[in-house]
Formats: sequence, structure tokens, C-alpha cells
Amino acid sequence: MEPSSKRETILPNQLWPKRGDLNTKEAEFNARNDDLNEENGGKASSTKKPFEKKHLYRMGFPIKPSEKTASHAFSKKSSLDKYHKSYNIDQAGTGVIALKDTENLPICLIKYRDAGKMRSIRGLQFASHRNILSLIDYFQSGDKLHLVYEYEHLAISLGCVAGNVQFSDADIATVCNEILEGLKFIHSALRTSYGLLDFSNVLLTWQGEVKLANIGECLLKKNYSDTINKDIQDVGSIVVLLSDRTAALLESSHDLNTSPLSRLAHSFVQRTKEDTTAEKLIKDEFLHLANPGGAWSLKRHYFKTLPLGIRIGSQADEGNN
Repeated sequence: MEPSSKRETILPNQLWPKRGDLNTKEAEFNARNDDLNEENGGKASSTKKPFEKKHLYRMGFPIKPSEKTASHAFSKKSSLDKYHKSYNIDQAGTGVIALKDTENLPICLIKYRDAGKMRSIRGLQFASHRNILSLIDYFQSGDKLHLVYEYEHLAISLGCVAGNVQFSDADIATVCNEILEGLKFIHSALRTSYGLLDFSNVLLTWQGEVKLANIGECLLKKNYSDTINKDIQDVGSIVVLLSDRTAALLESSHDLNTSPLSRLAHSFVQRTKEDTTAEKLIKDEFLHLANPGGAWSLKRHYFKTLPLGIRIGSQADEGNN
């Protein structure tokens, strides 16, 4: 009997086409922007829309739509993509968890705005960064503007965490470093200010990530010079509140001179009141205490607070816009 020969099994590099990269998402988002701006009186781009002559995907399999389906699903005045709503949730504001009807059924979070009260949606743009809750899509249906964000499963607000655990200087420096990285992206890349920095709009994820929520609200307002200084000052307020559990629980103002701040933390807070930038503050001596390589050290605080921080409501109505 001949000895068995060695066999080598070679698997393909990928089973499905790579359709979820950031460049594709950004192109799709910009195409949506052209369509809605045209509908609202703006000029549409002549660039070919990425949704034209494409296949739909069901559970990963490409399906060529019928002419009737294609004309409806790919209409410029519809959402272009179908979102299947699941549960209402409070994640830095009320929204609904939804599944996008495309390959692998990605999960997202949809929040609504009254379209009639907005002067313009031109400021909206694809926004993705490790320290913000990414804005990946938007569409208008009736009198509602739908803002579609990435969904962070079981994310907890910083206020909930801070009211239940004691943060060390290293923890506070880590939180501030992550917040400032997000602000640097917003100020420089998106050319706007955040204006929403408080405990309710900063989320901590199960992976130990710190993310700023509701970036779509900032892009709709599109403020820059008037509130950018406030963003920096609000970072100082976060430091003061995180150093005092009682103040954090009440989210009340606190006297800097009587707060239990270390020398480095006190100096950092003073710098936030000066004319400075997020990029400069990241180099402050206090932030040298931050955990290297991200905010993974905050996981222990996350899991200690997890039972207190989740708010999932009733099942969403599919028929509701």
C-alpha cells in the first residue's frame, strides 16, 4: 500500500465581494446627498450613482431585481435602501435599531428629525472615525429626515458609568484623550464644531471604545468658530465631573478650586479655558497618563455598569416612517 501523499487545500481569499469598505460607503452617501439636495432645490452632481444597475443581495446572494422593483427601489426620491426596523432604543437619544436589506444584513441605528424645521441638509456628509458614532447614511421620507448611524450594541453613556464607579487620573486622562481625538477629527476634517459634549453624548462600548454620538446634529447646524472654543472648555468640565462621583451623578457645576483634582488635572483644566486646540491639548502632560493604545482599560468600568445602563424599549412599527 502506497503511503498517502500530502494534499494542500487552498481556500479563496474571500467568499463575498468587498462591498463594505469606507470608500464605497462614502460614495453611496455622497450620491444620496446629491439626490436630496436636488429635491430641495440644489444642483445634483452629474456623477453616476453607485446604485444604478446593481444587484440586490439577500442573505449574501446577488438577486437581480425585476424592472418594477428596480424602478421603485432605486428611485431618487425614495430611501434607495430598505431598512427593517427592530426595537426602539435610547442610545444618546431615542432611535430605532434596524437591519439594512443588503449583504450580511448590517445593523444600524436610525434617528429622526423634522425635515420641515430644517433650513438645509447640505452640511450632511459621510463621517467615520473610531471616536465618533459614524454617520453612514441618511434619507428623507415624508416630513422626516432619517439619520442612519452605526449601531454600537449595548453602549453605555459616560454619565451612567461615572455615577457608579470611581475614575482614577489615568482613567480620566484616557477618556479625555479619546474625546479630543474625536474633536480633532470633527474640527479639522468635518470643518465644524461638536457643540454637544456632555455625559449623555459620550458613549462607552463593550470594547472599551469612547465615541461621540449624534454627529449628524452637528453637521446640520454646521457651526465652527462660534462653538469650537466651547468644545474645548467642555472637555475641562468632563475632567472636573469625572473626578467627583457626586457631581457626576448630578451633572452639576462644580467649583474648580474645591474639586479633588490632582496638580496635573488642575493644570489641564486651566488650559481648556485658554485659546487652544484639540490637537495641542492632546500633547498636554496630564494626558501622558492615558492608557496607551486606546481605551481598553475602561472595560472594567463598562461591565461593572452594564446592568444599569441599557435601555431597550418596545418593538418598532415597520409601517412607521
